[in-house]
Amino acid sequence: MRILVADNEAEHRGNVVSVMQSLGHTVQEALSVREVTELCRTKCPDLIFIDSLLSGLAGTDVVKQVRQSGGAAVWVPIVLMGKSFSDQDIERGLDAGADDFLIKPVENIRTKIKIRSAERLKNLKDEVFSVAHDLVIANRALEGLVTQDALTEVGNANSFEDALEREWFKAKRTNTSLALIMIDLDYFQAFNQAYGAPEGDKCIKHVAEVLKANVPAKEGSSLSRIAGETFALLIPEMPREEALKIAEKLRGKIDNLKIPHKTSGCSDHVTASFGAALAEPGNYTSPWDLKEAADFALYQAKHYGRNRSYLEPAAPVQSS
Repeated sequence: MRILVADNEAEHRGNVVSVMQSLGHTVQEALSVREVTELCRTKCPDLIFIDSLLSGLAGTDVVKQVRQSGGAAVWVPIVLMGKSFSDQDIERGLDAGADDFLIKPVENIRTKIKIRSAERLKNLKDEVFSVAHDLVIANRALEGLVTQDALTEVGNANSFEDALEREWFKAKRTNTSLALIMIDLDYFQAFNQAYGAPEGDKCIKHVAEVLKANVPAKEGSSLSRIAGETFALLIPEMPREEALKIAEKLRGKIDNLKIPHKTSGCSDHVTASFGAALAEPGNYTSPWDLKEAADFALYQAKHYGRNRSYLEPAAPVQSS
């Protein structure tokens, strides 16, 4: 352990330090309050011994300053050393943040007892912190499972709903636009029946990789897989004509994969239909109106032959 000894009496300090070093501990020495607080700030010890009078300042006041400095010093056991301690002295010391008391001149065995006790506390603290760290990592992993699609590693339906609400209200607050593009692979049930579910999963993963690689790099943009072969892409501050261009670009990227699909009704390989809608200032009353408009645009793309993009006409501005 790293131990800090703050004592103006050189002979006594030397004896205490000698005992600690004989037990294999690293010892730092301090002669003033400033040195104590600085050492606690830069390289906080695992145990602190403070004289009841340090450079003319009461040890209880030194303890208070250490505790108020925050950081790791909040957790460090502090032992006050003095020639005598009344019940009131002990009560004041405890109130200040001291954990234990030693009568000077300190007996070696009592010093060892305090150190051994502090070692047990340190080991317990390290174990608790380790478990807490593991829990944080586990919780982060669980959060990822809750919001990430396991197959494609893009967002899932839950993350899409959160992003849709968040970005819609942000667009409304900032008086900007928000594009929602729905993407659905054509005749995909027939693909699974013809090639099997494992090939279907591989196909969806390839499509997701292409979509991820070509999503516009704009803050707030997000791609989610919201159902088996259906994806949703949100893009903030997107001009109407650009939304259709992006949909067409992504449709072409999927088309260029040339994944064979012998049972497709519109091609000899896997294709996708795109439906886009744009929330502009005043034209929708809720994010779910935007979702409904994008769904209808996707239906229109399917209706007009699939493997195409359809942009929902501008919705009328709602009167306020």
